[in-house]
Amino acid sequence: MASVEEVKANVAASVDGTQRAVTGIQQVNDQLEDALMRLRITAVGSMHPSIATAIAHLEQARTRLDEAGVLARAAMDSADNYRMIV
Repeated sequence: MASVEEVKANVAASVDGTQRAVTGIQQVNDQLEDALMRLRITAVGSMHPSIATAIAHLEQARTRLDEAGVLARAAMDSADNYRMIV
């Protein structure tokens, strides 16, 4: 069985890794936002169904990334709370 200090260290490492993932999610989200902006500008005046579908898919991807970031931050908060009571 792991000692209390080992448990705390493992939880801290998990939180650190999750923080790096959240940073990556934000970077990807920013890239998707740029892609969306380009598509929207390109599609002005000629909203072809294919471009509308592409925009809708990118918006959905961005929304899901936002959700992933929120869930990851909630997981970090919960893990930090656990680390404090162990």
